[in-house]
Amino acid sequence: MAGGPLLQLWENLLPFAKDLRIRFAIAMLGNVLAILFIFTLCKMFIPGLEEQLFN
Repeated sequence: MAGGPLLQLWENLLPFAKDLRIRFAIAMLGNVLAILFIFTLCKMFIPGLEEQLFN
């Protein structure tokens, strides 16, 4: 078994990754996570950010 379990996992997931709808969903999930990361990072440096944004 050359490649190990990660190669086997990739070969099993490859047919799903070829579907553009799945790729788009993964990209959008990555974008949402990046925005959440930036927002939480900004919350640490800007006091009162939540009150300013949500009022």
